[in-house]
Amino acid sequence: MATSPTAVTASAMPAHRGSEPRPPLVAGLGFLHSSAQPGWGVGGLRDWFTEHLVDPGHMRAPMVITEPAAGTIVLHGSGHEATASQAALPRVLAAARIRVITALRGLIASPTDDRFLAAAIFAGRVRRRRMQTESHWVAQPEPTAPLSGVVLSLFAVDVLSHREEYDRRLCVCDVCNRVTFQDGEIRRKSCPDHQPQVSGMTRRVTPTDRRRGE
Repeated sequence: MATSPTAVTASAMPAHRGSEPRPPLVAGLGFLHSSAQPGWGVGGLRDWFTEHLVDPGHMRAPMVITEPAAGTIVLHGSGHEATASQAALPRVLAAARIRVITALRGLIASPTDDRFLAAAIFAGRVRRRRMQTESHWVAQPEPTAPLSGVVLSLFAVDVLSHREEYDRRLCVCDVCNRVTFQDGEIRRKSCPDHQPQVSGMTRRVTPTDRRRGE
């Protein structure tokens, strides 16, 4: 059964408490959450594109979705095409999710690796657009862009607009790969379910937590 766009949006964590949800961040986190769920099918992916990218005017509706070395998904096929796409979907989603998480993890690496931002700008997948009296970053991925490139364009918009928050609060869990925003340097590589225990200067995740994250 496909996960509805509303459920995907609701699952995303806002950047910080008391703030209005930022659409690019909600869309990016929604993809990471939903693409890891076994029940998310081609219909769910198609709905995600419609809600977060097509209806807001960021891109034309893609007919197929590709991910390098993983495969191609037909979003509007039927019969054999639909069956083949559903079979390939887990592999495509996993490959895209890994590339996105790896890119985000670069933001908390030492030294920082933020090359995906420059790549998104160079490819034209994020652009500056004047809205009334202000200029804002917006996502504009092409319909033929790799799935990971589309998702990274959304994160790139949010990072370029709120870089200080990412530098200070972005966390990517070493155990389950969950992306969250938390306060405290020690939490940069953990999520709320896998908080580190510190002994002296050594950071470690408890065996119980590690088993729960598998």
